[in-house]
Amino acid sequence: MANQNISLISRQRGIVLVTGLIFLVILTLLGVTAMQTTILEERMAGNLRDENLAFQAAEAALREGELFLEQITLPVFNGTNGLYHHASYPAPDPITWTGWATSARTINVTIQGVASQPRYIIEQLVNIPQASGGSTQQSAQSLTSTMFRITARGVGGSETAVVFLQSTYRR
Repeated sequence: MANQNISLISRQRGIVLVTGLIFLVILTLLGVTAMQTTILEERMAGNLRDENLAFQAAEAALREGELFLEQITLPVFNGTNGLYHHASYPAPDPITWTGWATSARTINVTIQGVASQPRYIIEQLVNIPQASGGSTQQSAQSLTSTMFRITARGVGGSETAVVFLQSTYRR
């Protein structure tokens, strides 16, 4: 009986060790894959947050531009301070324009968490005839309305998250 136990022990080739190592390699691969997936999801969530922050900043700048146009008297649209005229001082291309930091108008409120504060430009467009009909409040004293295009640029938590919004305003 003792000789049989010795012969069984001597015939074992370490199969348990090999099986254990294979399981460890499989578990390591599963762990690494799970970490990569988690890191990717974190990046996606961060990018979505940056995009949302940039959109909210651009929306704030757009609303500020509309409030600017509600003044009783407007300054001259002469190509300075973010005010452009379609005929004599056309607005620059908002995507390739490098003057956002120096030549565009800033909003009156500071937005926390953005890489740079939102800005906007306004372009005075052509005059159009007033629509007939409507109430006394809708009937303007002049027979034409002036159209404006507001272009807003918002930046998210990083400089790479940029959103542009435009609206057309009739006055």
